[in-house]
Amino acid sequence: MNNDRIPSQRKPTDEAISQPVIRRLQLLRAGGFQFGIFAGDIATIAAWRKPTPLPQAPESVLGVVSIQGRMLTVLDLAALTDREATSNNAKTQHLIALRGDEQLALAIGSLGETIEIAETDLSAKGETGGTLFLGVVHCDGSEINVLNLDELFPIAIHGRERRRRRF
Repeated sequence: MNNDRIPSQRKPTDEAISQPVIRRLQLLRAGGFQFGIFAGDIATIAAWRKPTPLPQAPESVLGVVSIQGRMLTVLDLAALTDREATSNNAKTQHLIALRGDEQLALAIGSLGETIEIAETDLSAKGETGGTLFLGVVHCDGSEINVLNLDELFPIAIHGRERRRRRF
């Protein structure tokens, strides 16, 4: 006879249903503008180091760099968002290594604080309205565009076909 206990399936209470989902948002600056990335999407934050350039890469792709034993493609967040490019700006101070299969890092000017927001605080897309942003959060009188990390690489390569191995 199997003595494994089956957990009881309780219905969620009204209180549990009405509780908004709280997420941590890392604030950052690039090209003089403020952005946000959900903290759970960040693998690590490293000091700036110059990436090794890639031949024929778009302007928004600065090159590759090794962070914690992973080779990451470094994207210039300011260039991606049509802001003043940080690649020509000595104010680039950090690399944000992102989680995920694309193996990306972002070049940013400075880090801000980490704030907690409810998912209901995320409103319609901001000033660019493109797919690069999930939406906007208003915090202390500032408008913070929250990045859509799933769209970073496709926007960075501007529709260029990725190089594929041929057998």
